[in-house]
Amino acid sequence: MTKEERLFKKFGQNFPPGSVLFEEGQTCQGMFIIQKGRVRLYKRAGNKEYTIDLLGEGDFFGEMACLTGQPRSITAVVEEESRILVVQPEVLDSLFKRKSGMGLKVLGNLASRLRKAYAIIEELTEEREQIAEKEKVFP
Repeated sequence: MTKEERLFKKFGQNFPPGSVLFEEGQTCQGMFIIQKGRVRLYKRAGNKEYTIDLLGEGDFFGEMACLTGQPRSITAVVEEESRILVVQPEVLDSLFKRKSGMGLKVLGNLASRLRKAYAIIEELTEEREQIAEKEKVFP
């Protein structure tokens, strides 16, 4: 049995498209690692959904709420049939306490998502300024 198969047997689940893994505002029930498939992370603002990231094989997510103890800040939904490892908070905590390099990977992941969030904020600010300018021209 391969390492991937052993991990799936212990932590894995299959998810069909449309499965909501977690929603904004929920508490941490674990971190997720995609073995196969795709997951979309999005943030709802008003009546719109803003995609933060589209993740695939080897990507992980859901760690932020576990690390901070704060509610989930985004929603994660399965985009295509997926095999995903669900790492419980206590296992995640154990991984961080070891010198496995996991902490650095997570920090890099969080920094990347933060950069994407900043880009979305910039885009929304520009849209808002354009609307304000149009309203000045057409009172």
